[in-house]
Amino acid sequence: MLDLIVLCEGQTEREFCRQVVGPYVVASGVALAGTLVGKPQRKRGGIRPWIVYRAELERLAKERADRHLAVLVDYYAMPDSWPGRMESRGKPAGDRGVHVENCLSAEGNAIFAGRFHPCVQLHEFESLLFVDPDIAAMSIAVGGGAINHQSLATQMKAIRAECGGSVEQINDSPELAPSKRLTAIARGYDKVAWGVTAVADVSVPVLRDGCPWLDRWLTRIANLTASADGGKGV
Repeated sequence: MLDLIVLCEGQTEREFCRQVVGPYVVASGVALAGTLVGKPQRKRGGIRPWIVYRAELERLAKERADRHLAVLVDYYAMPDSWPGRMESRGKPAGDRGVHVENCLSAEGNAIFAGRFHPCVQLHEFESLLFVDPDIAAMSIAVGGGAINHQSLATQMKAIRAECGGSVEQINDSPELAPSKRLTAIARGYDKVAWGVTAVADVSVPVLRDGCPWLDRWLTRIANLTASADGGKGV
């Protein structure tokens, strides 16, 4: 099994790796685990300067010479210290995450010899929930109690339509972030407890269709083992 450790921005992304992405890629020979920055007793979420993540990646790489590494972070809250972040501002929204990923790959692979596979989503984790509002709303209602799933699904569809139908465009201000929008229409929304379960219910193949950043990342992961299994990827 290829060992891949993903340094995640927060607890939700870590659980997404553990509960959703990890089981999805294991059949193709990848043992994927999510973790946070810091020593075991002091790990915490929140995107921090690149130098902090880089030091943690270097520490993880030293534990195993054949270990592959990744980061799962969002572009929106990323500090300007991250490679490519400042230069990406003038690019179209759809190209910003790709640009940062390419800059991270160039710097990271110079250090980790081709074993670094960054993933940059344009906005936060909750954008995934808008890929299939019907399934996500039902899952949230089951986990959240007194929530009308039909009403929630209708409101989620309206938000997605308002943003041009692309889930990656749901944001552009702290007040309009996907999590803030969900909190406003699903009282008590718990991103770790409900959000991860909801995206698991939507399913990875459907998420890949609606989220180019996720599809890019999983395609790269599949290519790591494709030569070993005759070209069959995830």
